Amino acid sequence: MPDPGLMPLPDAASDLEWSNLVDAAKAFEDQRASFFASTEDEHRPGSSASVVDQLEGQTASQSSPYYGKESPTSLTSKVEQLENMLKLLQYDLQKEKEDKANLQAEVQLLREDNLRLQEESQNASAKLKKFTEWVFNTIDMS
Repeated sequence: MPDPGLMPLPDAASDLEWSNLVDAAKAFEDQRASFFASTEDEHRPGSSASVVDQLEGQTASQSSPYYGKESPTSLTSKVEQLENMLKLLQYDLQKEKEDKANLQAEVQLLREDNLRLQEESQNASAKLKKFTEWVFNTIDMS
C-alpha cells in the first residue's frame, strides 16, 4: 500500500487541466481520510480488511494515467467510491445498532439492579428500625 502522506502524481504526458488536478486532490484527500479512519477502526473485527480493499481500489483508479479529459475520478470510479463509502457506512450503522442494543441491555440490567438494591436498602432500613426499637424497648424494661 502506498504511503498515505504522498499523493500520486498524474502522468506527465496527460492533459493537466485545473479541474483534473482538483479532482485528483479531492480523491487523494478521500483516500487519506479513509486510511486514517481505518487506523481508528482497527479495533473493530473485519473492518480493516474492507477499508484496505477500498483503499487499494482507490489507489488503482488514481494510479491510472489520464485519458483525454477523463480524470482518475471518472463517473464509474466515483460510483465505486460511493458504493464503498455506503458499505462502510452500512457497516458502521450495523455496529452502532449492535452497540445500542448492548447498551440498552446493560441499562436494563442496571435498572433491575437498582430496583433490587432499593428493595434491599428498604428491607435493611426496616430491620435496623426494628432492631433499634427492640434495643430501646429492652433498655426501657431494665
